[in-house]
Amino acid sequence: MNNNKNYTLPRVFVGFLLIAMILLTERIGIVYKAQDTSKQILPREEVQNLKVIPKEHDTLIVYDPENAASTKAMTQYDSIMTDMRVGYDKVEISRVTNAVISKYKKLIIIFPNLNDWSTQIETVKEWTDKGGHLMLGYRPQYSGVLASLSDELGIKEFNDDYILVNSFISEPDFMLGSKSTYHIIDGYESSIDPVLSGESHVYAKTEAGLPLIWKHKTEKGMTVVCNFAYCDKAYRGIFAAAFSLLDDVTVYPVINASTYYLDDFPSPVQMGDATYIKRDYNMDVAEFYSSIWWPDVLKLSDKHNIQYTGLIIETYSDKTKGRLAKNEVTSDYDYFGNLLLGKGGEIGWHGYNHQPLCTNTFTYKENKGYNRWPDKKEMKKSLKELDKFTTELFPEEKAQVYVPPSNILSDEGRDVLTKNFKNIKAIASIYFTGKDEYSQEFSVSPDGIVETPRIVSSCVLDDYMRISAFSELNMHYVNSHFMHPDDLLDVDRGAEIGWKKLSANLDDYMTWVDESAPDIEHVTGSGMAGAVQRFVNVIPETKIVNGCVEIDIAGLLDKANFFVRINEGEVGKVSGGNLTKLNDTLYLLKADKEKVSIELK
Repeated sequence: MNNNKNYTLPRVFVGFLLIAMILLTERIGIVYKAQDTSKQILPREEVQNLKVIPKEHDTLIVYDPENAASTKAMTQYDSIMTDMRVGYDKVEISRVTNAVISKYKKLIIIFPNLNDWSTQIETVKEWTDKGGHLMLGYRPQYSGVLASLSDELGIKEFNDDYILVNSFISEPDFMLGSKSTYHIIDGYESSIDPVLSGESHVYAKTEAGLPLIWKHKTEKGMTVVCNFAYCDKAYRGIFAAAFSLLDDVTVYPVINASTYYLDDFPSPVQMGDATYIKRDYNMDVAEFYSSIWWPDVLKLSDKHNIQYTGLIIETYSDKTKGRLAKNEVTSDYDYFGNLLLGKGGEIGWHGYNHQPLCTNTFTYKENKGYNRWPDKKEMKKSLKELDKFTTELFPEEKAQVYVPPSNILSDEGRDVLTKNFKNIKAIASIYFTGKDEYSQEFSVSPDGIVETPRIVSSCVLDDYMRISAFSELNMHYVNSHFMHPDDLLDVDRGAEIGWKKLSANLDDYMTWVDESAPDIEHVTGSGMAGAVQRFVNVIPETKIVNGCVEIDIAGLLDKANFFVRINEGEVGKVSGGNLTKLNDTLYLLKADKEKVSIELK
């Protein structure tokens, strides 16, 4: 009897010990097999082409350097044409002669007042009627010359007023994401009010029914009109889609990648205004993150097949010189980081702390309270500490992506990063310009660094973000979103709205991506970088020979993605790649051969 009692306590102890070990295992993370992200990003020397356009230039763009709207639009069209790999020339309005126009198959006019070109307009009309393809690439003003072009543009008559444009709706067979209405912030009376002929095909309109993009066939030619005056970076995809209507078949490269970033993750639990977390959950910040926020974020990854890219921060100390203390408290890093990696995610760098890589020579245009680093040496020291910290925590993970704190990165900081840390192969900052932000295009820099900008952020997802996401889905076939765990501590980022509503917003956005682009590839930051490398390197040339679309792809590394817009004809046999129908006229081509053939029926 006594012997049995003697065994009872050890057995209880062992039982508690086993439970503790199980809980500890769950707490410090799961056993994961590191993703080999190194193969997703190609060696720098393999990327030889940086968005080279074809040698044959069949498109002429005419703009007015004296008109602010025209020069602004020309900046956007330079990027659009280059990314679509259109062989084009641009000429100032005063330098265009009748002989110049006759050399081109396609003509894009991007100045609003056509009266400024009255001497050439008869030539344009004749050229169009004989088979030329004309696009008004920017909303025209009412003018006598515009009226004289009305037959070619498919316009029966004009109403005199300019009409409010505060929304955009695509026809189902035109742009991806056409099931939604996209609202325009600060819309104004910006577009003409035409009455179109019955032969004109409207591809986009406002909620009130005002035509924004339409196409009209002339006797032998074609015209497309963009009755849309918002020619900013956020709307590039709209103009690209309009241009794709000009030919029977249009082929252009796309990125085909969808990425979700978690900035400041993993990181120390931040201190901030937890008023609304306390209000909704009666928890402190740490408990909320581990028991509510993170499980919800993981559920979204499972639901939408997402692999997050976390961007690690070692400390929130604002120290930028002297001894940089190592963070010795790593249990949260183990727990969150290993779960993220176990779900197929990736960990990149955000910084030793949240101080942007800027020295005293950098002048902030907006004061965000950041300290500056005294010199490059101190910046390098901070990144070396971050590298050591990350490697000790996740020895099998190779950080390849860097995200600048607050998307701010000076030239000196970029120099320190790229020259001293060869593991970093991509920078993911922001697509749009700001006061201090490191603004990017989807590109590869001459030094080999892949520029992979993020487009939308947070869980508020206002109208501007949504139309920007819509545009980029149609421009580059790309989605790139980021958020911070501490959004819930900042009223400006939606804290007062509450996580329940914010997470529903995020779920709604992810569902929109899934439904608008069901064939888009879900990747981490490294996967995005690899897709951009392949995108910039290809130079496609397309011809239609005997009813067959022939695409010769120079610069094909291993695979590449293209949009194929087929305005006339049906698809038959395809060789050299796989063709997936996205809507009635738009296809996704995944090419794995340098020559692709698409039969038309």
